[in-house]
Amino acid sequence: MPAYATASEAVRPHQLHCNLATQADKARKMSLTEFHCFSSLPLELRQEIYSLATPPRFVKVQRFTEQDYDEFAKHIRTTPNAIRLDESLKHFSFNWRSRIPSQSKQRSLERYGFSSTKSPYQSWDVSKLAPQISLDWLSENPDYAWELCRKGEMFSTAPIPALLHTCRESRDALINRGYQLAFRTRSHGPQTWFNFDTDVLFISRGDDWGTRHRVLSGCAWDISQFHPIDMEKVKQLALEQSTGSLYLSHPSFSKANYTLSDISSVLRLFQHLKTLLLEEWTDDHAEEIRRSSAKGKKRHSYDTEYLWSYQPVSEADTLPQMFPPQDYESCLTIKCIGPYSELLKKHKGLQRNEYFDIIQNSLRNKLIEYRDSVAARHKPDEIWWEIPKVIAVHIMSEWGHEILDEERERALGRVYNLRQKWLADEEPKPLSEREEKFRRMLESEGSYEAHQAQRTWWIQEGIKLFIDD
Repeated sequence: MPAYATASEAVRPHQLHCNLATQADKARKMSLTEFHCFSSLPLELRQEIYSLATPPRFVKVQRFTEQDYDEFAKHIRTTPNAIRLDESLKHFSFNWRSRIPSQSKQRSLERYGFSSTKSPYQSWDVSKLAPQISLDWLSENPDYAWELCRKGEMFSTAPIPALLHTCRESRDALINRGYQLAFRTRSHGPQTWFNFDTDVLFISRGDDWGTRHRVLSGCAWDISQFHPIDMEKVKQLALEQSTGSLYLSHPSFSKANYTLSDISSVLRLFQHLKTLLLEEWTDDHAEEIRRSSAKGKKRHSYDTEYLWSYQPVSEADTLPQMFPPQDYESCLTIKCIGPYSELLKKHKGLQRNEYFDIIQNSLRNKLIEYRDSVAARHKPDEIWWEIPKVIAVHIMSEWGHEILDEERERALGRVYNLRQKWLADEEPKPLSEREEKFRRMLESEGSYEAHQAQRTWWIQEGIKLFIDD
């Protein structure tokens, strides 16, 4: 005989609905904040979760010098044999060998008949590509010796992957997937967590007033303190304020207008790059165009709320400056397009953002030509470096990307409205006081006609790329 529930045991329909709703509410809350069965998952799945929960980072490395320059200069002038060169300087020899003599004018004791059983001090096997450096000359030129011998370290304030310090299992999983302490100097060990397979090394420009670092780095970016062990592992590199290289490598410019030695020096030192990101704007630029969004502050070194990411530069980024709202004037410019986006007019009829494909490929091709011309002057396989993919980007936090996207939409809307008026053949309104002031400024610079021509081109032609038919 089948068993039936008694009246007291039976669950009424409305009671069942309430119970299910309560359980669903509990499950919803638990799914948002808690998961108690993680340790019961298979190890392979837990490791995959650790990896997915650790996004790629932009790691901006900073330098700290523990020595005082004046004390350093005094020490090498007054202390015998004070200078010792690190073998890793050989990696930078193509930059310093034309600036630092291999022999000093100071006479040695050997010239007067004295001899020694001790061979002269050498930090590396001397060759034509890596000649000897005169220590006497360095003693007399402390500014050069400072770049080659100063003691310093490198560090980063980039958020540390939290799972590196959550538990032993998560730490081991991330280390096995490539995370390691990196970026040693000639005097200190590595201090920055970095994954050479996924993270991007972000390098700032050197100080404009201090260019001695070029004796090693050979470029505007101070990479003189990096160690070759780390440089050869880096696959993705971002250079601060670097898109001017794209503008000057446009096919309309002849080779005589611009040399590629700066960018080529970076690639030659970081020999195995796969991607080179040329930075146009950062959060500092988003700060200039924001309206009411309040930028928060990072709470601690594990906070990833303002983790940087990138998006490609767009032609639309020229519009906030060319078509500002009535109460606002943007001072932002896109360096790789030129003043008032002058180069875009040369590319009528292209697909959206195809201009950037053209100049990025043009720069890459010129970098290949430069490398091949250098390699041709040496023995096969003696000198070689990879030419990476080149991308012009904005490097920002999520907050910065949101501000930029909003500004793009507003600017495109203003241009679209002007286009509608142009199509309707409406009479233009008189210039406002601010617009009239801006017009007079451009006229004094002799660029008003070019500016107006660009505005007209955007209203009649350029905006078509961003209109969905």
